[in-house]
Amino acid sequence: MSHTMRRSLYAIIACCAACSSVVAQAPGGVAPAQPPAAPQGFELNAMQQAYLDQVLSSWQIESGKVSIFQCPFERWEYNGAFGPGNDIPLNKNKGELSYHKPDKGSFQITEVNTWQAEPVPAGGAPPAQAKGNWVKQPNAIGEHWVCDGENVYEYRHDQKQLVVRSIPPAMRGQAIVDGPLPFLFGAEAAKLKARYWMRAEQNQDPNEIMIVTRPRGAADAADYRQVDLILDRGRMMPKAMQVHLPNGDRHVYMFDITQATVNGHLQRIMALFQVPRTPWGWKRVVEEAPPQQPAPLDNRQAAQPDSVPR
Repeated sequence: MSHTMRRSLYAIIACCAACSSVVAQAPGGVAPAQPPAAPQGFELNAMQQAYLDQVLSSWQIESGKVSIFQCPFERWEYNGAFGPGNDIPLNKNKGELSYHKPDKGSFQITEVNTWQAEPVPAGGAPPAQAKGNWVKQPNAIGEHWVCDGENVYEYRHDQKQLVVRSIPPAMRGQAIVDGPLPFLFGAEAAKLKARYWMRAEQNQDPNEIMIVTRPRGAADAADYRQVDLILDRGRMMPKAMQVHLPNGDRHVYMFDITQATVNGHLQRIMALFQVPRTPWGWKRVVEEAPPQQPAPLDNRQAAQPDSVPR
């Protein structure tokens, strides 16, 4: 299975646990030709370590109270090869994700908006600062994933395929928190620190906490090199997340937690997680999930200080 497919599979599994954070995916990303260098860790002093422990403990407690979750979001996609610039996203997409504890979820991009530059007048020089706007693409169809706890279903519109991937039995139910992105599932603090280098700090907004996360294992590092997560201090819920991809691109998710539904109507949300029917004229494709590698159980923070990207 390619890096892109694995990242996509990881993403929907992450969506299934949106109560404590939300998706971190890179659909359509280009896998690097060579394995990426191992991310550097963080050197934490005693005070910094104590603060991280306190944040992770509070996050775990609050996320454990959530069994049903729905939330709209925006995803801004920064693309170095095709985008208008490092600080201007190529796409500003809208979507919605849903979750039912412990392992059912859905993720759908409902609107695609692509950057369109203003035309340069004849004989004129291109502006120093790119000018333009994001235009809705009425014919574009975004990603759509459904997880029923046993399988992940991907609507692959460009190929008219409904792709079905089985979740390994050991990852189903509560064990899913040990999956590829456990920090998105409200996993136990000890498991988070065993799998990732992490650092927590006060964000610029006093009502927010930033957690910077880097993967310890090479398999995770092949899919993303860093995740910057912003938590709402009061609710201990994610407000934004920036995923740094190995190829230098990044995806920024902004979650509208003011519009989120927490522990809402069960019957209505369960309809989202039913086994999808194969659309007329489409082909149902069954793919085997890759074997899961055990995470390293090293709780030490690497002695390599680094700064948090802004």
